[in-house]
Parts: sequence; C-alpha cells; structure tokens
Amino acid sequence: MKTSLLSLAILLIAKIAAPAAFDVGTPSAYTPYDRYMSPVRTVLAHLGQQKASMEQVKKLMIQGRGFHYRMENPYVAAMPETTASKRSGDCKDKALWLCSQLGDSDVRFVIGKTEAGVRISHAWVMWKNEGRWWLLDCTLRSAPIPADSLPQNRYIPLYSFSKGSTFRHAATQVGLAEVASKKKSPVASN
Repeated sequence: MKTSLLSLAILLIAKIAAPAAFDVGTPSAYTPYDRYMSPVRTVLAHLGQQKASMEQVKKLMIQGRGFHYRMENPYVAAMPETTASKRSGDCKDKALWLCSQLGDSDVRFVIGKTEAGVRISHAWVMWKNEGRWWLLDCTLRSAPIPADSLPQNRYIPLYSFSKGSTFRHAATQVGLAEVASKKKSPVASN
C-alpha cells in the first residue's frame, strides 16, 4: 500500500513539474458516445481538403457565438443546416456547425469537460493549423484558444472524432481509475 501511494505521489509530482503538453489522444475503436455520433460522423466524413484560414475561423466563431443557446436533444447533435436555420443550438450543435462551415479535415469534434471537477460534459472543436492545435468553442468563446496555452485543468478532452478516426484522451483513464476504486468489494477491503 505504501509503495503504491509513493508511486502515485512521484507520478503526480512529475506531472506537475513537467511542462503541460496538449493531449491529442490515442486512436480508439470505441467510445461510450458512439451510438449518438451519427450526425457527427456524417458531417466529418464529408469534410474536404480545404484549409480554413485563421481569419475565417475567427469570423465563424463570432457568427456561432451569436447563435442562441438552446438544447433540444441532450445526446445527439443537430445537423448543421438545422443549427444555421434556427440560429440556435447547444454546444454539440454549434461545434458540429463549426466543423461543417470550416470544411477542413484537420478538425475534431470533442466531448470533454470545460474544467476539472465539472460533472456536465461539453463539446467543442479542436483544429490543427500550421502545426498547432487550437480550441474552438463558439458556445463559450468568440476567439480561438491555442491548446498549448491552457492549464491542464481547463478544456479537458475525453473523446474526439475526426474524419476517419476516433480518439480516447488521457482523462478517460483517470475516470476509469476512480470508478474502479469505488467498486471495491467488501471482501477485498477486509
């Protein structure tokens, strides 16, 4: 037990002391959100090779930020045409609309947490431009955020979806460890 705690303490100290690196995830065959991702997969599959400029991204984020926040379905994102015509949607709807408008296959639709400890999930876009990842969240922001400038406790990706892949991010491992530790049997704790 003491060895485990010591190992955990060393790992945490190393993580705090190391410079923050943005988590781009690892390929995954499955996520718990897969059954809700049909609209996301449809939109991402049709993204082209066009490359959006930073100026275009900024204009689209301002436009998306101007859409009213309204949730109709807590699990499935509305198609971008619906979000555009209603000029409203929730975080999933706005993120998928933004992916569609960018038309850039270097985007990912992300499900995660805006900050550590928050219980409700959020959706945003990760966009790779000139070798650097940017977070695009037109639900809460009107300008791109350089991913490598964020503290580790903000915009924590859990799962992300790209044109041809699905990714699991490191924070899902923390969540799995917490769940496993809470499910100890009474026999194991004696």
